[in-house]
Amino acid sequence: MKKHLFSLAIIGMLFFDGYTQNLNTPAEIFKIMEESSVMYEIQILEKEILPPDRTNLLNYNDVYRVKENNNYIVINYDVSGSTASYASKAEEYFEKKDYANARNMYLQALAIDSTYYEIMTYLGQTYYIEGDYENAINWYEKVIKLNFIDYMAHWFLADALSLKGDTERALDEITIAMILNRNNPRIKKSFDRIYESKKLKTTHWVFNPQMEIGLVDENKVKISFAEDWLSYAMAKAVWNFEPGYKEKKGVAKESYSSLEEKEAIAGLYLTMDKKKQKKLPEFKALSLAIDKKMLDEYIIYEIMLPDHPSIVYQLTEETILGIKEYVKTVRGGLK
Repeated sequence: MKKHLFSLAIIGMLFFDGYTQNLNTPAEIFKIMEESSVMYEIQILEKEILPPDRTNLLNYNDVYRVKENNNYIVINYDVSGSTASYASKAEEYFEKKDYANARNMYLQALAIDSTYYEIMTYLGQTYYIEGDYENAINWYEKVIKLNFIDYMAHWFLADALSLKGDTERALDEITIAMILNRNNPRIKKSFDRIYESKKLKTTHWVFNPQMEIGLVDENKVKISFAEDWLSYAMAKAVWNFEPGYKEKKGVAKESYSSLEEKEAIAGLYLTMDKKKQKKLPEFKALSLAIDKKMLDEYIIYEIMLPDHPSIVYQLTEETILGIKEYVKTVRGGLK
């Protein structure tokens, strides 16, 4: 291992024993690197890494899910024949602002295919546009019961509830919509408006590791890091390039496990500058999430969903509701 001048904080085992199991400390990761057959070259990162453009990483409202045993099966809507014909006519009426006839066509389509749940969202939308919020809300709620991952239903329900003055439920629903489609800028506008009405924070920040790791040749890995990111970068390098490391953790070689993020995040938390922990929003949120036992929610919302938004389709309602509480209390600062 090529050594450069840097200091590694002496870390106790309290966090690792008390918060989660089967994690190596930064000191243990460092020892693995020193004793490895792989040469790890460590150097200071010379440039700031800007956040990636995620504008195209969006979920679309073209799927529903069903539960089989303990798994969710995600199914694309397959609209054809008479169902497609009625849906097409409904859209024509909708474009002409003839909402009564649009509703009639949507209902005809739904009568043929009762699993075409997004039609219910559109039905609700026709009532919403006409100012009939009660009927709109009823339809949105029907959709959510049948297909919880319909982000539009949660989003439109939040807007309708907000207009009716039910800001508490609106807050919950817009937060769920944001989780279901993490990078959608239009949802973010409604999110900001509803959060601001509740005097909650809407500061835009992203988890953006200042590090680069890569394979230089078959037995050499280069790690570049900015201040505070060394432990995170080392854990990531070991998980991705150390022979047999994943397998020892019970993870298949080509598979991904949230345990990787948890180990890297734990190292980051324990070695970060405590002054920055109070100032930088991503560090402050991490510290607060750990205090509130919401590390899993932090990892899913801040790290996994921005790059892989469709992961949400496999999350249980309970998990999504847990993330909702994280967003409200940690991101939003709800007391």
